[in-house]
Amino acid sequence: MTDEYLSTTSDGVAASIAAAEVMDRLAERLKAAEGSAGRMKETKAAADAVAELAADADDALAVIDSAKNTAGDVAMKAQTKKSIILDALEAATVDVRTQAAEAGLSLDHGYALDRFLEENLETVRRIESTDHHSETTLSWQFSDGTTVEMDDGTHLEKYNFYKKLAMGSRKKLQPDLVSEEVGNPDEDGYERLSLGPESRPWHEDNWIRCITDLLDERQTFVESVGARTMTWEAVANEVRLSRAVSDLPTAVDQLMPHAREDGDGDLVEVWLPGKIVTKQCEEYGVEPKALQEELAARGVDSDDLGGDRVSERVTIEGNGVRFWRLDATHDEVPEPAEIVDEVETGADRLDSMEWGGLDE
Repeated sequence: MTDEYLSTTSDGVAASIAAAEVMDRLAERLKAAEGSAGRMKETKAAADAVAELAADADDALAVIDSAKNTAGDVAMKAQTKKSIILDALEAATVDVRTQAAEAGLSLDHGYALDRFLEENLETVRRIESTDHHSETTLSWQFSDGTTVEMDDGTHLEKYNFYKKLAMGSRKKLQPDLVSEEVGNPDEDGYERLSLGPESRPWHEDNWIRCITDLLDERQTFVESVGARTMTWEAVANEVRLSRAVSDLPTAVDQLMPHAREDGDGDLVEVWLPGKIVTKQCEEYGVEPKALQEELAARGVDSDDLGGDRVSERVTIEGNGVRFWRLDATHDEVPEPAEIVDEVETGADRLDSMEWGGLDE
């Protein structure tokens, strides 16, 4: 019966056209077939004929695709299910498709996305900032010198990911997945025949699974010290080297750090004048608001302030100073180098001289 289908093809035509002719013949014979058994025999014979044509062709997968593309028309003309015809083609051509895949899958024009990833991707550097409020960056590095950086998660959307790679690569990259030429991803053997290991059977329907598996296999972790972290470290160093006063009016008058102590004399907060903080923000190019968010995320701000507030303005006898209040009980907040109860000002020294309080 298979020979009968092959004998109806035109001499000298391309194998893909011959496959379409076989499928046209199938549509005619299915209408005349008697019973389910007869229809099954006709469908199998036509599928076997397509498999023979594909086996002898230079591009076996193109021949099989030609037959599959006609399945809908055949089903409609013969009043049968399209899935029955496709299943028969899948079963009959499995050996041919296996041989084609093992010989190497490729596109006629350009470089398939799954092949580019499997064969050229060397490593993905996951750059994680020490800043609490920052996006993780993935740096995709390829053997041809291509390096493309993108936010974490971009790779999960196939077309956006492809566009970024295509703009950065010198190869004529295509969004197609050449593994799909193997056939149906649900078919036995697809995972083995597609590019890469069986853990990632490349297919549009399996994109997130495959790209995640590839990333897990080839990523390395890199820590990057962020600008907010460097600013906070500089602010903490200001505290570490400071001379703080426990008397708040003196701190306001002298624009000094204030050491707030509890009833037992234990240090509970360090109040840093805002000008000291903003100076460090300017040094590292960080907005005070951004640093405020970073300190709140780290938990080094005062618990007595509501929400994400880290500062408050204190006014005493007409002098106003904005202090950044830091939780001295937090591990990241250092103690000042020196804590004093009061500071003798120039005016105090003058008063002392007038009353004879200084030795000659």
